[in-house]
Amino acid sequence: MKLTKFQQEMLDGKHGEDKQFCMDKLVDFGDAVEAKEMVPLVLTLNGVPIWTKNRRTPEMMKKLAIYDLGHSALYDPIFAMKDAHVADKECTMCGSDPYLMQLDKYDVPNSGPWNFEIPGKGSFKIDEQIHKDYKAGYEKASQQGWLHWLSCTPYFNTCIPKMGEYCASSESSAACYINTILGARTNRESAVNTVYCAYTGCLPKYGTMLDENRAAKCIVEIDDEVRDNVQGAADWAALGACIAEKADNRIMAVLNLPKKMGPMATKQIVSCASPGMNDPMMHLMGYTPESPTLEAAFKGKMPKNPERAKVIMDDVVEMFQRLNNLVPAPGPDNAKPVDIVIMGCPHLTFEEVREIAHRLRGKKVKEGVKLWVQTDTPSYHMAHHYGDAKIIEDAGGKIYHQTCMVMTPMRHYPPGLTVATDSFKYTKLGSGFGQKWIFANPDALINAAITGVFTPTARWDYWKQPKEMRQANEKDKPLYLLPGAI
Repeated sequence: MKLTKFQQEMLDGKHGEDKQFCMDKLVDFGDAVEAKEMVPLVLTLNGVPIWTKNRRTPEMMKKLAIYDLGHSALYDPIFAMKDAHVADKECTMCGSDPYLMQLDKYDVPNSGPWNFEIPGKGSFKIDEQIHKDYKAGYEKASQQGWLHWLSCTPYFNTCIPKMGEYCASSESSAACYINTILGARTNRESAVNTVYCAYTGCLPKYGTMLDENRAAKCIVEIDDEVRDNVQGAADWAALGACIAEKADNRIMAVLNLPKKMGPMATKQIVSCASPGMNDPMMHLMGYTPESPTLEAAFKGKMPKNPERAKVIMDDVVEMFQRLNNLVPAPGPDNAKPVDIVIMGCPHLTFEEVREIAHRLRGKKVKEGVKLWVQTDTPSYHMAHHYGDAKIIEDAGGKIYHQTCMVMTPMRHYPPGLTVATDSFKYTKLGSGFGQKWIFANPDALINAAITGVFTPTARWDYWKQPKEMRQANEKDKPLYLLPGAI
């Protein structure tokens, strides 16, 4: 690999023990992936470590097996080095993904996924020693220059890479958004590399950082009926899932998207990256900066007859049905009791928080049901400043930041809980942890939180009809129809 003068100096130890240690790891990795050079990074995203002096004791090893993602021990040697510091002088912003809890509400009962009780079904609270050691890792990382975004969506309001810049993200949906919507370049990076990237400010150039690995390999076209009717957060997530499935683990060029898609829609559509795609990259024609034309999406190597697939409304409806049958919630189809209603994977935008508050104004969450609203830190404080958080909390819901439900050990939650969400990622990846799952749009979710029962709507009945019947019954189409009203 060809190194710059400064990169070679880091490897030679001229800029500190921490940078030499991390460069040595990255050079080994670069050799393994046959990279020809390193690239400078503007963003590194990784998790806060659990920092403990008793990592190898049998008792602590049992706890870490429950709570640690496997990345924490990588920080230990760096934390022990004198004057170790992330590479922010090289203009690399190094921040953290959401993890175990909102730190200032650890001891607050029923405050969120880290500390709650559901009457008659059980309770969960993160271990006290883990809380202490997680906080110690947070503080030590802060001393070494980490910026604690504790968000999976820092690209919205904290660190916004520009087209052509390079990033290292261990969060898959963030990586896909950075590649697809911003035009910067990243891989779905490992939590190993991102530790070393933070202290060096560079990474071997490989994977979807390379032009040839960003090219579209097929075309997925959205049917007009889908384009004109997909609106809710779950709709967009299901559409992303359909696109990923049609592309069959190939980077795709997506045609016939709506002319206007806001932050919620683009966030949700690319959130299929972790559950549904190998490469965190989509060419959303009309949105992806490096793809003004199909030829550009194929990097000038477009076949005469590229493989094409189409997403129709029946595909979206079928995706909803499939996700709702991964681990089906108990109860009749028209009335399924719920325990937890959660929105915010990826983290909610402030716009989404405000919409939830609008729908909850003057209403009350059913006693015994948890309504959890996850967002990033800027949106959390804006919601408190402008009164939206108070509306949510007055209704009996909880709004919080810094964490993510699947970062807590859900397999240790009380057994048999029913969770309703608009997150494709939660439903797909969380379906093996012991809960029952409902996948639905925000309006249906809020109704479930208020009534305690998830009830499909007349809109859903309309969309379950065959296309020919929908066309025949067009005059009966409900106002503000959503294909995923369930």
